[in-house]
Amino acid sequence: MPDDASPSAPITRTVRRPRTDSAVTQAAILDAAENLIVEEGYAAVTARRVAARAGLKPPLVHYHFKTTQALLTALYRRGAEQSLQRHASALAQDDPLTAIWQVNAESDRTALGLEFMAMANHHKFIREEIARYAEQIRAIQVATLERYLRERCLQPRPPFGPMALSVMLAAISRSLVMEAGVGIHLGHAEAKAAVAALLENYFIPVRLDTDSAT
Repeated sequence: MPDDASPSAPITRTVRRPRTDSAVTQAAILDAAENLIVEEGYAAVTARRVAARAGLKPPLVHYHFKTTQALLTALYRRGAEQSLQRHASALAQDDPLTAIWQVNAESDRTALGLEFMAMANHHKFIREEIARYAEQIRAIQVATLERYLRERCLQPRPPFGPMALSVMLAAISRSLVMEAGVGIHLGHAEAKAAVAALLENYFIPVRLDTDSAT
């Protein structure tokens, strides 16, 4: 039997170091990749460059994103989900048309989207992601505008139905951002004024035929 008087063996406790928050690290990596794309283009995104920008070691980038394709896909999906949220918020406004235009005209987000579209010319994986999210956003815009018109007994001013208007606003905003990126500004103020005028007068009341046959 053990001697009761003998001191008991010391209890050793394993002190675990708090692990780095995986979500925070991934966000830092994605932020660094996004900044590189906006500043230098998608070709600048490498594990070494992203790690340097994020203040991390390259192996940590590989730990969270096994390939550059995985990193770029995650980055695009994050931006696309954020865009869906911004559009949902915009479409809930009293003036959804102006809100949609303002979201489309956000230069930083549009510039990032243009880089992904350039990437899509050479990479099928990102092309499929862009098509899926872009059509989802467009469908949401059109459905919301159609409901807005129906609930208020309004109709769109011809020939711009909700679908055509959604495509046009996206195309104009991309064109303005792309041109501004290379120093072209001539005509931009006039184009923005034309869009504003169209949106201001886009909704017209539905004319109800009150005449009855006698």
